[in-house]
Amino acid sequence: MNMKLLNIKRVAIFSLALLSFASCSHFEDMNKDPNQATEVPTSALLTQAQFNLVSNLDGEVGQLGAQYAQFYSQTDYTDKSNYSDDGVSSFNSIYRGGLRDLKEIIILNQNNADDYLEFGDNNHQIAVAKILMAWAFHSVSDVWGDIPYSQAVNDDYITPKYDTQEAIYEGLIKDLNDAQDLINAPTSSVSLKGDLIFDGDMTKWDQFAESLKVRIAMRLTEIDEDKAKSIISSIDFTKATSNQAVEFGHLDTDSEANPIYRDNIVNAGGDYFVPSNTVIDFLINTSDPRLETYAEPAATSGTYVGLTYGLVESSNKDDFSPLSEKYAGKTAPSIIMTSSEILFAKAEAIERNYIAGNADVEFNAAIRASMEYNNVDSDKIDAYMATITYDAANWREEIATQKWIALFGQGIQAWAEWRRLDFPVLTPGPGASISTIPRRRAYNTNEYSTNLENVTEAVKRLESGNDLYTERIWWDAL
Repeated sequence: MNMKLLNIKRVAIFSLALLSFASCSHFEDMNKDPNQATEVPTSALLTQAQFNLVSNLDGEVGQLGAQYAQFYSQTDYTDKSNYSDDGVSSFNSIYRGGLRDLKEIIILNQNNADDYLEFGDNNHQIAVAKILMAWAFHSVSDVWGDIPYSQAVNDDYITPKYDTQEAIYEGLIKDLNDAQDLINAPTSSVSLKGDLIFDGDMTKWDQFAESLKVRIAMRLTEIDEDKAKSIISSIDFTKATSNQAVEFGHLDTDSEANPIYRDNIVNAGGDYFVPSNTVIDFLINTSDPRLETYAEPAATSGTYVGLTYGLVESSNKDDFSPLSEKYAGKTAPSIIMTSSEILFAKAEAIERNYIAGNADVEFNAAIRASMEYNNVDSDKIDAYMATITYDAANWREEIATQKWIALFGQGIQAWAEWRRLDFPVLTPGPGASISTIPRRRAYNTNEYSTNLENVTEAVKRLESGNDLYTERIWWDAL
């Protein structure tokens, strides 16, 4: 579909969602009272859920991951880059916002199917809600470890238990398989409404579910190879790589803008984040043409300069390269996944003997896919690819390093893959308060005041029995 027309459709859907709640002028207002209306359009709930989840997972949580992966440095208030915030953060807004809305979509379509058919085939509405919930639960679990899952967003459980990450992963694969079954068993021809990610295209939702299974399976490689191999061997990689990118587009308003823009410009009044010297130096030293897509020249020198990661003192942002418009502009899309990630996973799966194939072919295809996504000219791609020689004997570092740079802007994923594969070699900055990069986030104090028994039980399962952000989560094996 023509992107201009798609954006017009998105604005139209967005406007209809707002009209459904007459007292609301922005998504933030919608979040206050979506489930108290007498009849809630599930299309509005879907729109709202997508925005809420993207705002959280590409917002503060994603930005933390991007700092831990050393994509971003802080020009001021450098506590998080130096790990001096104790790692405490909350997932409450995700549970009370997007996950709650998605659960409501499922309940309404199961219990009152005819009343909500106008917003899309009932099976399709449920399927999309399940896929988005799987994506969100997986992201949250990879940040905190054990979390409420099986009893979450369920009014029967005021204090939900914290499921083990092993059980969560098992459940996520089932959720995605169930969603795909629903996609392939529609009950009507009514198109899905309120979808700002794929504009109701269920083929693309099916493909996204397949690729999410790849992402989840690869996290298991260091802790349960048999399970990882079982999942990967059943994957249709043609389907999984069909979407060049899964994105959420943003609008040209301060309240609905890209989360990085909102934090950098709207909230901080300037470039709170700039690219780190870690990533800029890597791109320069390897003559990587993605440099021009990830960042812009520094105002002072007119050259690409990364800010030293983990400096304590404040820095003049004009001396360093700002993030590019593609990644931090007002209407820049939030990246949920790209085909490059799945191609790297396929190369790794071949090296691990999960599936047959040529790892070097998939490795090269993954790099090329990343460059194409970043609008690099074909001649520059060819020139860069001519410098790449895949070393199968050193596949872990080869794949991990190139995957890391391809995941730029996807903080949670880059941080997770660094923890899993231990490459590239990253070390804390000169002002770090601890000697290691955080391996998880600690639970918020609110969990201890409202769900003490269950959060305490989850903490006991950590190796030290303490709620520390230096502890490893289940799949992050030594």
